[in-house]
Amino acid sequence: MKRTFGKLLIAFGACVICGVLYLNYTTSKINNKMVEDYKETIITSDIKNDEYNLGDVIGVLNIPKIDLEVAIKRGIDNEILKDAVGHFENTSMPGEYGNFAVAGHRAYTSNKFFSNLDELQVGDEINVLSGNEEFKYKVNNIEVVTPDKVEVVDSSDKDKKEITLVTCTPKYIGSHRLIVKGEYTK
Repeated sequence: MKRTFGKLLIAFGACVICGVLYLNYTTSKINNKMVEDYKETIITSDIKNDEYNLGDVIGVLNIPKIDLEVAIKRGIDNEILKDAVGHFENTSMPGEYGNFAVAGHRAYTSNKFFSNLDELQVGDEINVLSGNEEFKYKVNNIEVVTPDKVEVVDSSDKDKKEITLVTCTPKYIGSHRLIVKGEYTK
């Protein structure tokens, strides 16, 4: 009886591990396809980004330090954040004056695009491809706030071009929000 239970427990554990690996694989594959499709379609056409709707993908976020390249979609609901990062509605678009704010999950079995966001430091590079333009930002502030501090996505200066990345912290708990802010450099 003990042997049978042990074998069942091992089989169950193997199934759970395989399920997690499969979720990570499919999320990665979906995101890579969105990024590829976006780059091929937007970059090779004369269509402006705001006239084009590729499943609501508005750009590609690239952070070299943490080896991240992920599609950016309109909105921040769970359906969007399961296979991409999301753009906060009513914030600026990339390269515009004001604050371009983006949210993403971290430390889940899938959709964990911002898992390594805490490795960023002041001075690190954040790139956004939107339309046929690339916008470069440099990290200038990192802070941890409580979830009710929603003003972090507001623009601190309407005469500046900024980016704000938002995710839950600490990993696996998510009681606070990690905020990474950057200023436009080019």
